[in-house]
Amino acid sequence: MSEAHDPAEDLAIARYALEVARRIELPGAAAAFARAAAAHAPCGTGLLYLYDTEADVFRLTGSTLDPGDPRFEEIGILELAGLRAAGATVPFLAGAPAALRRVAAGTVLAAPVLDGPRLVGYLVLADPVGAWGDEALARTGRLVPEMVTGLLNAHLVETFRELVIKDDQTECFNRRYFDRCLSEEIYRAQRYGHALAVVFLDLDNLKEVNARFGHAVGSRTVREVARRIVSGIRGSDRSFRYGGDEFCLVLPTTDVSGALELCERLRVAIAGRPFVADISTHVMVTASFGISAYPDHARTSLGLVKCADEAMQRAKREGKDAVRVAPAPAADGAPRAAGETA
Repeated sequence: MSEAHDPAEDLAIARYALEVARRIELPGAAAAFARAAAAHAPCGTGLLYLYDTEADVFRLTGSTLDPGDPRFEEIGILELAGLRAAGATVPFLAGAPAALRRVAAGTVLAAPVLDGPRLVGYLVLADPVGAWGDEALARTGRLVPEMVTGLLNAHLVETFRELVIKDDQTECFNRRYFDRCLSEEIYRAQRYGHALAVVFLDLDNLKEVNARFGHAVGSRTVREVARRIVSGIRGSDRSFRYGGDEFCLVLPTTDVSGALELCERLRVAIAGRPFVADISTHVMVTASFGISAYPDHARTSLGLVKCADEAMQRAKREGKDAVRVAPAPAADGAPRAAGETA
C-alpha cells in the first residue's frame, strides 16, 4: 500500500481536519490549522497567512508561536509577492521571506491555501525535524486540502460576525463591540505584560459643517474621517465609532509614546487636507485627541475610557486640533482629574 493511502496517516489527517472544523471562530480554526500542519510535516514552526482582499496583504491569522511572542509585531503582515508569483498549487520549498528570518531562517515549506482556484492564503512551515524532503511536501499536500473546509467555514462565520460588530455608516467597529474588545485587550496586556493605549477623539467643528452645508455633507465627512483613521492604523489596532462624531482607538502593544506619534499623524491626516463632499463643496475639519494607557492611568475599561475622554476634553479647552495625554495617577494610585495638578 502506498504512503498516500497509509491508514495511520489517513486517520491522523481526519483528526486534524476535525479539530479545525470544530473551531467556530476564525483565530481558533487558523491556530489549529497551523499547529496541525507543523505536527504533521513535522516541524517546529507553523504560520498561516490569510489574504486580506481590502488591503491586498497577507495577515498572520494562526501560528504555533506563543501569543505573547514579541515577534508577532514584525511578522503580522507580510508581502508574499514572491510566493504568489510562483503560481504553485501544491506545497513547495522556498527561501524564507526577509521579514520572517527571525522566526524562520533558511528554507521554508510554503503551501498555498486554495478555495477551488482562488488563493485564500499561505501556510508557511519552518524548522523541520531533520531536513525538508519529498515526504514533508507530500504529507503537507495531502493534509492542507482536508483542513480547508473547516477554515473557510470559520471565515464565513467571521464575515457574518463583522456585519454585526461593524458600524453601519463607517469602516470602523461599533460601540457594542468596543467594550468587549477593550476588555479582551486589557486581559492580554495583563497576562503577557504588554503595553496598551486607548485614544478618544472627537471632531471639533462638525456642528458648523452641518449648519453650513447640511447633515448629508456632515455624514459624508464623518465617513471620510473614518477612512483616514482606518488607513492610518496598524492591522492589529482597532477603530470604533463611539458616537456621532466621536471615535475610540484600541492600540495593543503600544505605549504612550507610540500612541502620541500615531495620534499626531492622524491629526495631520484629518486637518491637513479638505474633505470633498462634491465638486463645489470642500470641508475642513479638525479633531482633538486624548490618550490613556494601561496600566499607567487605569486598569479597567471604564477607567481607561474616562481618562482618555478627559484628556480629549482638555485638548478642546486648550484650543482644539491637538493631542493630550491623561495626567499621571495621584500618589494614592487613583487617576487625577484632567485639570488636577500634583
